[in-house]
Amino acid sequence: MYILAIETTGAFASVAVSDGSRILAHIQGNDRFSHLENLMPQVKQAVAESGLSLGNMTAIAVSVGPGSFTGIRIGVSSARGLAQILKIPCVPVSSLQALAMRAEVEDNVLVCPMLDARRSQIYAGGYLINNGIASEIVAAGHYALDEFMGIVKEYDEIAIMGDGADVYEDKISEYRADGIIRVPEAVRYQHADTVAQLGAILYGQGNSVKYEQLKPDYMRIPEAERKLKEKNAGWRL
Repeated sequence: MYILAIETTGAFASVAVSDGSRILAHIQGNDRFSHLENLMPQVKQAVAESGLSLGNMTAIAVSVGPGSFTGIRIGVSSARGLAQILKIPCVPVSSLQALAMRAEVEDNVLVCPMLDARRSQIYAGGYLINNGIASEIVAAGHYALDEFMGIVKEYDEIAIMGDGADVYEDKISEYRADGIIRVPEAVRYQHADTVAQLGAILYGQGNSVKYEQLKPDYMRIPEAERKLKEKNAGWRL
C-alpha cells in the first residue's frame, strides 16, 4: 500500500508519500499560501524522492479541513483530479486530527489543535494520543474561543497548537494561568506526514471514497457568503 498525502489547509502546502507504516518522502513548502503554484511540483518531487511513480499509489489522502478555505479547495480539487486520472480512491482526513498527531505529549494530556477562524473564533478539537493515534475527546468544531476554553477547563493539562494558539496566545493565558503546554514550533502546524499516517489507518479501515464523493469540510460558510447573506437579510428588513 502506498499513500500520497496532501496538506493545504495551513499557510504552507506539504506532500508526503507513505508505504502505510513509514514516510518515504515529504516535501514542505516555504512560500506562504502559494499552494496553487507549488502543490503539483511538490507532488512530483515527493513521488520522485520516494522512488515510486504516481502509478504505484494505492490512494490519495487529503486534509479536507477545517482551515484556509482557499487552501482546502486547492487540496481537495487536486486530490480529486489525481484520483480520477489514476483511478484510485481518496481518503478524507481531518486537519485537526492529523495536526494533533504531531504533538509529542503524555497520554493524559489533552491535545488541542486550534486554527484561527478570526473574530475570536477557532476551529478546534480535543484529542488524547495513544500509540501515536489521536482519539477525539472534545468534538471538532467551530467555536468561540471562550466557549472552547470553558469546555477543556476540566483537564489538568492541555497542549495547544496551530495558528490559532499563536493568534490568541494572550487571551488563552487569561482564561487559564497554568496547565498549558505550548507545542514546539517545529511540530505546531499542519503537515502532510501525519495526513499520510492517518490516511493509511483510515484506508485500512475502509474509510475511502471515490473522487467525486470527496468533499471539503469548512465547518462554517465562507466569509464572502456570510456577508452576502447578511446584506440580503438587510434588504429584506
